[in-house]
Amino acid sequence: MTTDVGVACEFYSGLFGWDYESHDDPRAGLHVIAFHEGFPVASIRESGDGRSRWRLFLAAEDSAATAAEAGKLGGQIVVPRSRVSGLGVKLVLSTPADDEFGLLEPDEAWQFDVGLPGTLVWAELVTIKAQTADHFYGELFGYSAEQFGTEHRTGYAVWYLDGESVLARVSMIREHITTGTRPHWLVYLGVDESVGTDELVHTAIALDGRVRVDPYDSSLGRVAVLRDPTGARFAVVDPSQAAEYGSAGNDDPYDD
Repeated sequence: MTTDVGVACEFYSGLFGWDYESHDDPRAGLHVIAFHEGFPVASIRESGDGRSRWRLFLAAEDSAATAAEAGKLGGQIVVPRSRVSGLGVKLVLSTPADDEFGLLEPDEAWQFDVGLPGTLVWAELVTIKAQTADHFYGELFGYSAEQFGTEHRTGYAVWYLDGESVLARVSMIREHITTGTRPHWLVYLGVDESVGTDELVHTAIALDGRVRVDPYDSSLGRVAVLRDPTGARFAVVDPSQAAEYGSAGNDDPYDD
């Protein structure tokens, strides 16, 4: 979700080599689908509220039924169901933990590449309402949670589905929260190990991106947190540099 689609497309193309395909729908509006080596990896569209940010979408076999279950858990629909040509049916929900996420009921032919350079590798929900988030997502999707870190300071939970880690939740540090701090998802995009995180950060700066958190070693890999030229925050990670110690929860998760 960006305040300038053209600028965002140019930035991510320069950073990851993404190509684009536009889908314009009278109801859903313009969606620019990003491709990496022929496979879709992300969508870029104009923000409706003047804020640039990444929004995480989770797959749903039946988005209407999942949304109804979310409603029983205190979730609310903030963007109603719509069909996007070539993608599927989507909607956006808010949760009792004050974050938002999307549901995507993908078309049968939809393919989405993950876990590779230039694609989604990991995502973390950053929130002050940690227990509320664990309960909501656990009940809705069947996630189990394993806690790491110090509770109420750098608490970090990994969510598992059928024994596989899928997402994480980071607890905000209360004394660092301001009136402008919002719960949010931090998406991690993969770095080619032949390039490396540090060199990719230099490229991002040359493309008018900003460094939010300098490169550091974590159990996920060599990580840095950036903002694109329109202000959207995201992380990059080189999984080949995963450290034995450290955690992505070391990220400073707060707004400027």
